[in-house]
Amino acid sequence: MPSTPPHHPARSGALRRLAAWWVVLLVLACAHLAPALAGEAEAAKSGSKSSKKKSTKKPPKKKGGPAKAAPAIRPVQRDVSGPQSVPSDGDEEVELDGDSEEDLDGEDEGSDDPVSELEAIERELLAQPYEAEADVRVPEPVEPAPLTKPMWVDHKVIPGDTVEEVAKRYGVTAANVARWNGIKADAPIPTKKKSLRVQTTTPVPPREKLEHTVKRGDTWDSVARALGVDVDKLRRFNPRIGDKLDPKNHKKLVAWRDLEIAPSVALSTKLGQLRVRGGGVSIGKPSRGKLVRGVELPERPDLYTRRKPEEEFGSTHTIAQMLAAFTRFRHDSGYKGQVVIGGISRPRGGRFRPHKSHQSGRDVDIRLPLLPGSQDKKHPTSADVDWRATWNLMRAFLDTGEVEYIFLDYRLQKRIYKAAREAGARREQLDLWLQWPAKPRTNKGVIRHVEGHRAHMHVRIRCGPQEKHCYSQR
Repeated sequence: MPSTPPHHPARSGALRRLAAWWVVLLVLACAHLAPALAGEAEAAKSGSKSSKKKSTKKPPKKKGGPAKAAPAIRPVQRDVSGPQSVPSDGDEEVELDGDSEEDLDGEDEGSDDPVSELEAIERELLAQPYEAEADVRVPEPVEPAPLTKPMWVDHKVIPGDTVEEVAKRYGVTAANVARWNGIKADAPIPTKKKSLRVQTTTPVPPREKLEHTVKRGDTWDSVARALGVDVDKLRRFNPRIGDKLDPKNHKKLVAWRDLEIAPSVALSTKLGQLRVRGGGVSIGKPSRGKLVRGVELPERPDLYTRRKPEEEFGSTHTIAQMLAAFTRFRHDSGYKGQVVIGGISRPRGGRFRPHKSHQSGRDVDIRLPLLPGSQDKKHPTSADVDWRATWNLMRAFLDTGEVEYIFLDYRLQKRIYKAAREAGARREQLDLWLQWPAKPRTNKGVIRHVEGHRAHMHVRIRCGPQEKHCYSQR
């Protein structure tokens, strides 16, 4: 029979009391942590439900009434390097005052307070001494280089032209002219031939068309003297008219003559007589600038007509280049018509409405030269413009070497190109000067499209060599 272990009642009581204390402590700990754990569980549960509802629930539709408009965001204006738009086709009757002029220029973002900065520069320049009575001599424009290799030109055939005379005009042989154009050298030029292609290294003077309205008592000799042409040539120009001129049957006689190019020494003399007051300085950019000691465009009715003298102030450099260009234009072209100057800048520059530019004394608006019978028209069209004279005026400015841009409507640039080619301009040179025939948004050429330049051109002169605070817009 196995023996039972001895029983110790004291040890058993101590173990029971220790176990009871552990139970009490465990219950108290659970009671203390239960609320916190329950809160966390509830928060997690509610968060899960809300995210689920948010992802599945569609946004409610707005009921009634117009929706609130979002606040307008103004676009940031930046300088651009190309034109903005192309006008519709067809000639429009436009007036110089009515041109809605745009520009390539944007607002200046280079300074937090550009106005204060410009005013500080203005005060600095005004404090500096200058010779108020000093005259600035206008340098003579550089003569264009002679042709060194043959170029193709289109000779416009006029009544009485012969293959031999055309060849002599361009310094080539009649046989070559005939071969280039598929005609016979010893036969009259076919009437269907409106122009002849000629390859030459000899620049020719432009040819001017003249018209004379026949009056009672006119004779071939008297008309020839009035037009300054040879009487035999006058008869050849008008082959269908008989010996006697009758105002009832013969309304007009036409003639052509080469414009005489005076010796360059005469032009040098004229340029040497030009003087411009010193001290006029351009600061800033064309669309964010000022003019210090603005120089008023002098009154020169032999060169141009001032439209609003109070708006025709520029820098010394700008006014000097204008006088040089107009002197050369009048001398070389022989144009006798009126050329109207629009706005340049105000005496101190600055904002000049409705223009975006014209703020620093370097921008000049010039109405396109018109044909003799259209001088008094208030609403001229492209048919009223003297395109040969317009090209000569542009060329006179380009020859100064101080033109940054000439703004002109894109569709008018084709007429300029044609007039330039007829005057003997080379294709290679026109490719550098004209934006046409490239697309109007192309960043190319000095003569560029900007909307609103149909009745006038906008010439921008470069900063002068001493104008250290003057900047190009681009």
